[in-house]
Amino acid sequence: MYDLVVVGGSLSGLRVAELVARKNHKVLVIEEHNKIGFPSKCTGLVSYRIKELLPFLDERIIQNEVKVAKFVFGKKHFEIESKKPMYVLDRVKLDKYLYQRALSLGVEVKLDEKFLTTEKFTNSLRIITDKNFYDTKMLVGADGAFSAVAKNFNLYEDREFFVGVQGNVEGKFEKEKVELWFGSNIAKDFFAWVVPINENIAKIGLATKENPFEYYKKFLRKRVKKFVHPDTSGIIKFGLIKKSVAERVLLVGDAAMQVKPFSGGGIIYSLIASELASLAILKSLAKNDFSEEFLKKSYEEEWKRKLAF
Repeated sequence: MYDLVVVGGSLSGLRVAELVARKNHKVLVIEEHNKIGFPSKCTGLVSYRIKELLPFLDERIIQNEVKVAKFVFGKKHFEIESKKPMYVLDRVKLDKYLYQRALSLGVEVKLDEKFLTTEKFTNSLRIITDKNFYDTKMLVGADGAFSAVAKNFNLYEDREFFVGVQGNVEGKFEKEKVELWFGSNIAKDFFAWVVPINENIAKIGLATKENPFEYYKKFLRKRVKKFVHPDTSGIIKFGLIKKSVAERVLLVGDAAMQVKPFSGGGIIYSLIASELASLAILKSLAKNDFSEEFLKKSYEEEWKRKLAF
């Protein structure tokens, strides 16, 4: 019997697993892919708060520090200099680092194993995968925008979403300056970005509701005069989810649509929500109260109070 099973071995799932295991609870992470950090999901541009949320962060994960944001609207543009630094992270290395931290605390991880469904018992849930089954007191769905856990517990909301694509591109860039490009001809309903790693390489991408690959190709030809195949893609779902908890169940990260409403960024929001989720789980285990009402009060109301606008 596990105290907690987490479905999804990415940022939020690994962080929740680590924080709960740190209090000597038995934790299992189930990840459908056979590698941690793949496929790559995001740009990794974060605010200074990353060092508050992850004070142990390995400096080798930081690829660059930026201070200026350039906003481009057709032939017009303006720049804003930040008083505090923004960091460009290697997202694959970040996930792998959190994975190693979780393992060091005794978290079990099953790779290449897919969550299918659950069975409910009086004092536990049975988690059924394509390879095995596991009994647990609590379950966290950290399995992305199309969360199978959310669907299994009628928490899933079928919202409109954006598809983002991105590649590492060679060119000439200003090392401390991020570029944000707007316009229906650039990225309809959203925007394109140029996030430098150094003067010669930048993460270039965009997100749209339709035909992201075609917009991506056109933007690359406009900005760097060449095409590079994308190596990163992801889904961005916006809006405030109605319910992120059920009896013995919590959603966190993209599964709970915990992303910034203006930029679509999810790292900082996911880390904040992961801390709140782990606190709620620890309280629930201590009180032996796994009711939806308890989890709503201890987790859902808390994260919505901090993150919802």
